[in-house]
Amino acid sequence: MNGIVKQIFSGLIIAGICIGMVPIGVMAKEQNHDTELIDNVALEAGDENQSLNDGAKQSEISLNSIHTGDYWYDTIGGGIRIVAYTGSGGNVDIPATIDGKSVLEIGSDVFNGNTSLTGVNLPNSVTNLGLRSFYNCPYLDSVFLGNGLTTIGNGSFWGAQALNSIIIPSSVTTIGYAAFANCNALTKITFLNSTLTFDGQVFGTIPHLTIYGYAGSTAESYAYANMRPFVSLPASYVDVYYSTHVQNVGWQSAKKNGEISGTVGQGLRLEGIKILVDNSEVNVVIQYQTHVQNIGWQPMVSNGTLSGTTGLSLRLEGIRVELDGVDAGKYDVYYRVHAQNYGWLDWAKNGESAGTEGMALRLEGIQIIAVPSGSAAPGATAMPFVSSLN
Repeated sequence: MNGIVKQIFSGLIIAGICIGMVPIGVMAKEQNHDTELIDNVALEAGDENQSLNDGAKQSEISLNSIHTGDYWYDTIGGGIRIVAYTGSGGNVDIPATIDGKSVLEIGSDVFNGNTSLTGVNLPNSVTNLGLRSFYNCPYLDSVFLGNGLTTIGNGSFWGAQALNSIIIPSSVTTIGYAAFANCNALTKITFLNSTLTFDGQVFGTIPHLTIYGYAGSTAESYAYANMRPFVSLPASYVDVYYSTHVQNVGWQSAKKNGEISGTVGQGLRLEGIKILVDNSEVNVVIQYQTHVQNIGWQPMVSNGTLSGTTGLSLRLEGIRVELDGVDAGKYDVYYRVHAQNYGWLDWAKNGESAGTEGMALRLEGIQIIAVPSGSAAPGATAMPFVSSLN
């Protein structure tokens, strides 16, 4: 009897040693991923060679990692990879540079399971989203992907239950396995790259998804093969350029197609803006008007004319933007502003008001993008404007 007890006790000691050799946090995290994958993502039997865990894990904080502000990062060729996020969540603007180095990648699991994250804005510098980078962020409802992004990794947005629309820019060439699986509120996704490659499990079993893309594209082929509704986009596109006059800075260099103009987190007011479109194949004119401190709504102007003021120290408080011309009905123009005390408000569309009115709050930043009519919105659209006059 004593011999059996000794054998059992010895076995328990050996098992304890083996388990102790595995980092507890890593073991628990991987077990959680495996359980969630089995319980929540419908995978076909033939897909055993594909997994949300494929590839080398990149985002662990190491002895060489550097902590600055809300981020930990590693230095890689040409820039840095963010490996951890320590901020408070909400709408997060990923910086284009940290410590003077270009942010090139969002590593694996950086925002995994973040229940305070509601929005993310990627700069054009980011080229790669690692495995599960925004995995299981249930309240993430607004995602703007920069125009430099090329790769969306496996499971990147798995479980973003609040996300209802997203635009995949033309720069993206690869979307990984189950990248948008379990995003059950997602109803619109727009693909601006005709040759983008992805497999049949990228969306899992999302129930009410409509795919927007170009005729003859891989997105169209996927939609028909998987019995998803497909809407064909017009072949031509519209580029939107804009520049803002910023307190203590003056005119900034022109930004394009959703890039941030102005500042974020510096408490500087926008004072003026110029906007124009550039595409000789499309007959459209862009029109815009701003709500200015002590003045109110100024008259509508178009194609590069100043709206707002310079040299008067007056803040912009609101803006409206719309398209006109023969082809205007083929496109939607979306825009959103970063407003004092609110941060990023939601996206306005086609002449709607964005910003605030009657509240003496400054605009600090703006994003503008034109997309084919009916496309997915760049992000949430519920609250683009706040007024005390209503």
